[in-house]
Amino acid sequence: MTEGIEGLVTSISLNQVLVAILEEKGKITVPTERFVNSKDSEKELVIDYDESGPSFTFSLREKIEQQQ
Repeated sequence: MTEGIEGLVTSISLNQVLVAILEEKGKITVPTERFVNSKDSEKELVIDYDESGPSFTFSLREKIEQQQ
């Protein structure tokens, strides 16, 4: 089952994440400045799966620099 979940997580689109969050939480208001400046953010989306729920948890973390 874990392999199926990993495949599902890698195939999730940002649109699916946004729709799921809005269905769960309802309307969310974001200040224009935060939205416009988000492109410069050093954060990335993290998706964790909890088998006991079952549920997904969406969070942000600082981007990890890739070593060259």
